[in-house]
Amino acid sequence: MSRGHRDRVSDILTAIADIRTDTAGMTLAAFEKSPTVIRSVLYSIGVIGEAVKAISQDFKDAHPDIPWRAIAGIRDRIVHEYFRTNTRRIWDVVQDDLDPLEDALKSAFSIPSSH
Repeated sequence: MSRGHRDRVSDILTAIADIRTDTAGMTLAAFEKSPTVIRSVLYSIGVIGEAVKAISQDFKDAHPDIPWRAIAGIRDRIVHEYFRTNTRRIWDVVQDDLDPLEDALKSAFSIPSSH
């Protein structure tokens, strides 16, 4: 079964929601002391990156404001260089990068923002 960019964007939005749920009320210190939450967030970031890789180039070209390459790149670093994963950098992604990504994707599909 072929999945289109709407399906992939839905996967990304679900992964963002999962990350928010898993990290709700956490500080960096709490995050760094929770290997289970770290693994869950890394998995969700991996899903986001994999979904981005599967989105058509035409869709990506139509939305150049989204840093597609950087998103796929962090997924690659998590998967291929897992031994170098920096929890502080992952926390920065959670804190700084998810809202703009969610907003851009929802804007592309005229979905109201939830935050």
